[in-house]
Amino acid sequence: MAHLVKLEDYISRYESDIHQYPSQFIRLKRERWKRLHRLWAQANQNADSALYVEEDWFPEENKTVLQQALQKLSGIHKKETQEPVKTNTGIDAEYEHLIGKSRTALYDFFYYELLQSQLRWASSSSSEVSVVDSSYRYDSRLRELLRLLPDNYMIFYYPIFKIQQADIQLDVLLFSPSELYCVTYVETPANTLFEVSSRRFWREFRSKTEHKRLNPLLSVKRMEDIARSIFQYNSIDFPIKKAVLLPNALIDNRDFSGNAEMIDHRDYDQWMGKISNHISPMKKEQFHAVEALLNKCKTKGYKRSSEVEANGTYGQ
Repeated sequence: MAHLVKLEDYISRYESDIHQYPSQFIRLKRERWKRLHRLWAQANQNADSALYVEEDWFPEENKTVLQQALQKLSGIHKKETQEPVKTNTGIDAEYEHLIGKSRTALYDFFYYELLQSQLRWASSSSSEVSVVDSSYRYDSRLRELLRLLPDNYMIFYYPIFKIQQADIQLDVLLFSPSELYCVTYVETPANTLFEVSSRRFWREFRSKTEHKRLNPLLSVKRMEDIARSIFQYNSIDFPIKKAVLLPNALIDNRDFSGNAEMIDHRDYDQWMGKISNHISPMKKEQFHAVEALLNKCKTKGYKRSSEVEANGTYGQ
């Protein structure tokens, strides 16, 4: 599951230590899964026992350099919590709904809980907090990216940069260990057709009507230019790729894509699968590139009240 490093102009704890928090989040994820799986097995102890064997759901991470490093980490403090109220079934009251839940449903619930944690991590620090737009809790595209991309990816989701006293909002930046993808999504109803050109506007055909759509290649080019200038200023050599994604649409002609990938619904799943299949651990160059962009992002937060601190919002 990828790391949500920056969301709009919200305060992010990754900004305080980009090297610590990715490892800490992976550890939190593993601990939560083991606890949730144990509770699920306990809630369904009368069902077929073969279905509820204790498992490590993240075997692909076991032999990576990152996981080996996790064993040596120090200074990661676990949040002190009170024991939840127990019911007469012996299950935490908040997890009684796990009774009769399938493994697929369990995965969905686990990802939903983890998304809430990621939103908190991307909108809070030890001393400040930002007010998150509630729509992000139900943002299907954000959930898809976080769920499908592996732990070695870091994501900027519609970040706001401060460039020469101007606020500039970009689209989606995906940092793999070896390159940065500047991504623009073009969201449309199903069966939309685009007539691609090098002009400022594309022709969009849907429901037997024609519309104009601002050429998304302009957006990915702007993202590339901003990222490249920041990298050059910081003497960072990190490859940049561009992609325009149209998950529900068709493209009639890709000849005007330049050096950007244009992915429509015919090859969207394959493209996501390709970039997800990146088994390399996080790298020093990746951290340097992410940190350089974080330093140019706009951040707006508010001092925590004593009530917020007492409720332990920062913990997880």
